[in-house]
Amino acid sequence: MGRRAGFSDNAAMPDFPLAARGYHRHQVDAFIARIEGTLGRAQLFAPPVTAAEVGGVRFAIALRGYRGRAVDERLEEYVRELEAREDGERRRLSAAEADRLIGLVRNVRFVTTRLSEGYDEREVDAFLDRLIVEVRGRRPRSAGIRAARFATTRLRPGYAQSDVDGFLEHLASEIDRLA
Repeated sequence: MGRRAGFSDNAAMPDFPLAARGYHRHQVDAFIARIEGTLGRAQLFAPPVTAAEVGGVRFAIALRGYRGRAVDERLEEYVRELEAREDGERRRLSAAEADRLIGLVRNVRFVTTRLSEGYDEREVDAFLDRLIVEVRGRRPRSAGIRAARFATTRLRPGYAQSDVDGFLEHLASEIDRLA
């Protein structure tokens, strides 16, 4: 059905499993080639990418495309690599700024869905807990927040997707503003 996740013969390009409906393969391949070029592991034929750009990328859905979860996981790894490169340019948040962001995360409440599609509550809550730890270190990464992906639920309770997405975008914007 699909190919093995990992890397193909071309050492720089990941080899993603295929799905009946998945991310458009050519779009993913072109974007990853830019990332690999930005990281210096391949020749760069287009403008370099930033961690924020990787975190916000969206691909078209196509028949026999790449499995979305595998691509998303690899993109998260790229975000961490790019952020590590960009880290020297970012300043640490002050204790007051970090406390304010932690307060925002702790006090957020999302509308719960029952019969319509929503994000898995456990995954969102776990992500927010990890985010608090990152903010305590006073170097949160907005690209990592924008790159967050969650499983969806339909028959069991979930968080309204628009609420979660809106909050995470607000939080990422605040971090960008402070940095």
